[in-house]
Amino acid sequence: MKKWNFPLKMVYRGTTNDSYSFLDLDLGKEVEIPILPHVGSFGIRRRFDHHCGVDLYAPEGTEVFAVEDGVIVDICPFTGVLAGYDFWLDTDAIYVDGESGIVVYGEIGVNIDLKIGDKILSGDFIGNVKRVIINDKGRPMSMLHLELHHKEHIHCGHWHRGEEKPFGKLDPTQYLIDSNK
Repeated sequence: MKKWNFPLKMVYRGTTNDSYSFLDLDLGKEVEIPILPHVGSFGIRRRFDHHCGVDLYAPEGTEVFAVEDGVIVDICPFTGVLAGYDFWLDTDAIYVDGESGIVVYGEIGVNIDLKIGDKILSGDFIGNVKRVIINDKGRPMSMLHLELHHKEHIHCGHWHRGEEKPFGKLDPTQYLIDSNK
């Protein structure tokens, strides 16, 4: 497994399975990697589906950097009206094909200088975290949503409740944990 550079320029605090751990985070300085049964973890069962990425809570505007070298294969709406999710605010995603697979950096505002086909290096600036949650429910309202897809499946289907994990969806959790050892 290739080692990633951690995508957020913050102090790493550790992994957590405590669904309320975000309450005592200093979001300007700390980020933690959620693991099951945390609400931001990969594979957590939600009301209608399973969560297909890892939510790294961060303040709006936090800079996001590439975790590995790669080529941009897509830039598109991720949440909001344009993405078909009007219960969230508008955010975008950038898809980078690298050694680990296709890394999806979602719920961000993508660096306007980047375009499909550009080569990026680990540590390159790719965008800023955007607010995604419309109504404050006592949880962080902005985060980097990080997904990992198999190289042959740039856009994977949704993982509905009661279904097996779709081929193409990979769990990025271990990459994030290993990046901090």
